Amino acid sequence: MLNYIDNHLNEDLNVKSLSMKFGISFFHFHRIFKAYLNEPLGGYINRVRLDTAVRLLRYTEEPVAEIAMRIGYNNSSAFSKAFSKEFGVSPQEYKSDKQILLNTHIDYKFNDSGKLIADIKPKIITLKDKTIIYTLFFGDYGGENINKAWESFLNYAVQNNLVGWKPNIFTIYYDDPYANDFKNCSSELCIATNKPVIQAANIDRKIVKGGKYAVFRYKGPYERLWELYKIIYGQWVLTSNIILRDLPIIEKYLNYSPQTNPNDYLTEIYLPIE
Repeated sequence: MLNYIDNHLNEDLNVKSLSMKFGISFFHFHRIFKAYLNEPLGGYINRVRLDTAVRLLRYTEEPVAEIAMRIGYNNSSAFSKAFSKEFGVSPQEYKSDKQILLNTHIDYKFNDSGKLIADIKPKIITLKDKTIIYTLFFGDYGGENINKAWESFLNYAVQNNLVGWKPNIFTIYYDDPYANDFKNCSSELCIATNKPVIQAANIDRKIVKGGKYAVFRYKGPYERLWELYKIIYGQWVLTSNIILRDLPIIEKYLNYSPQTNPNDYLTEIYLPIE
């Protein structure tokens, strides 16, 4: 069945048609599939389609529109939105810039019953310098106040036409909340943009220096990110032959939206290394 899906991505692959194709009861098909792969059928098909798109965009000369049709999208617009939501860049940007490395592996996630699924294999990438606008925040990294600060900052960016429908947003964290008083922890809420900034209180512009990073990908609600941090620092750093750079850690939010289910949030943690 998995081979069939891989070879027929351009078709309408739904539960009813697949259950009939393989002679499995429609009422039990999706439960069998989910139990076997630890993810729903739709999620698996979307993942395979986008992973296939990554290879076709990088290693073939096919136009984006043809690739979209080949993997089952009716139009390039729908494909572009799905690809950008998953990877943070558009298909055309990825195809045009051979230096872009995508992180398609989920290092850390939770299934529907809350059970941890961990497969820590960070991608090592080198980032370019990035121009950003930012606002400085002091306080609990996971509290209500930082959520309000993000809401205000994003509203400012939208009102001033500084972001598109897929904003490049991230937070730079400077302190350890378990070593410092929570209210004194500092961070920068950041949006990558080359557009000029309209003067506003508490909002400034600068260049974030690039360099080498280990990137960990997490799927799930933000409040459980600390569990991944414990594995990164408590296990991976101590058992890996890496040297940490003396720079703050970065959290990038790939698909944040008030309409997105928190269990589907995709977050990348960038750990600066030598």
